[in-house]
Amino acid sequence: MSIEGEPKRPRTQGGDSAAANENTPVTREAAGVQQLFNTTVAAQTPFLADKWVSVFAALSSAKDALCVVEDGVKGTIRPIGWAKPPPPADSADGLPPDVCRDVIYPCLPIDEAVCSARPISRAHGSQLVNEAFVQRRIDKHLSRHSLTGLIDVERTADTSNAAAPTPAPHTSSSSSSDPPAPAAAGGGGRHVSHFCYLSQCCYALEHGGAVWCEWPDFIRLADIYKLTPSTGLPLIITFGHLLNYQGTSLALTKVDEADDNEGKKDAERGDGEDGEEGEGERDGGVTRQRYRIGVGERQWEFETVPKSGLPPQHPYRRTYDPHNPPIRHDGHLFPSFTAFIRRMVLVQWYKQDGVDEKEVLDEPVGGGDERYQLLLTEPINGHTTIDFIYEGQGVGNDERERLIILKGKKEGETMAAYLYLNSGNIDLYTTEAAIEGHTRLSDRFPIAMSLTRSLLTKHRLAHIIPQ
Repeated sequence: MSIEGEPKRPRTQGGDSAAANENTPVTREAAGVQQLFNTTVAAQTPFLADKWVSVFAALSSAKDALCVVEDGVKGTIRPIGWAKPPPPADSADGLPPDVCRDVIYPCLPIDEAVCSARPISRAHGSQLVNEAFVQRRIDKHLSRHSLTGLIDVERTADTSNAAAPTPAPHTSSSSSSDPPAPAAAGGGGRHVSHFCYLSQCCYALEHGGAVWCEWPDFIRLADIYKLTPSTGLPLIITFGHLLNYQGTSLALTKVDEADDNEGKKDAERGDGEDGEEGEGERDGGVTRQRYRIGVGERQWEFETVPKSGLPPQHPYRRTYDPHNPPIRHDGHLFPSFTAFIRRMVLVQWYKQDGVDEKEVLDEPVGGGDERYQLLLTEPINGHTTIDFIYEGQGVGNDERERLIILKGKKEGETMAAYLYLNSGNIDLYTTEAAIEGHTRLSDRFPIAMSLTRSLLTKHRLAHIIPQ
């Protein structure tokens, strides 16, 4: 007998369908995927839910992968999906398959489609929310964020042992500091089903959101500077270490928890500049937290900067994005994590074997030159710029610096060239192979010098180029 107001549930031979549904292969599989989502999220602090960490972690270390901030509330992480799928409802099975496939399921986040909709519909769920469904969702995100050809997933499962779950693929050995990957239902250790692996990849792409759009330039530069695996592009998402520099994994890890308290003080202080809203809310959950990339002799530390940690009139307050916050590293302040990580490729990680970057031009102009100042501060059509500030000692001693990428960010480009503007100088660096037998720069480095001359001519600075 049904209780009034409770949805009717179809009976099956041997008892209530709800009990039966809890132990079906599809439900067990959904529980396994749910465990992969929730275990990873629950292991993080609230700040690590920021999306840029998920993006870089997907390319470096499993430790910080697959995080998402929920509702933008600092200190709150809502469980992803449903830990226990509800019993099947009559109406779910009454929808035509094409409506479920083309209307209902595409509107759901991937975690809800896999962990809720997949097991709830006995007639269509497991047939429609399958590997093909997840791969189509992955392709949509790759295309939307211009990552097609730069990032991909393992498209086929390991069929050498059909009875065993498919291991999540790895391109290199994991660091001893990495936590063990959560196991899927029916599997153990690092082994997960191919469907679970695809779901994880889709989850990372989906919850990285628009931040993924910032990464095509970085990935192409990383490939030119040989930080990517020898297999080249696309990078296959493995949730292991993909980027390496001189044999050192560029894994991202937290240094300690101590600085979080200082960040919280900044966030709670509030100066009322933007009305009644407190600084803590405007910080979006970002605290002053230190991180490390690399290990041992080759490691680089940086810290995130909450909005409340910037002076009231600082230009980075206007562009502040809690999902891609400012970074302080080695006396420099960057407007975003993506600006910081791009500079790291060009300025720190350029000595990989086979790269052969060289300084071609080093010409003084003078910081007071109006033409130089416009090149340093104004937008430059057709070129990606990386802006940052060198924080000098004392008030008013900060100095703006800029990298202007001339070559290396478009599909098919195999060399890099960029200008470095600092202290009134303009320097040109390039990985272009020199043409021997020539003394003039325009003959030895025809591509890099042609691009440089074109840009400097537009800014009335071509006279600094040696003839």
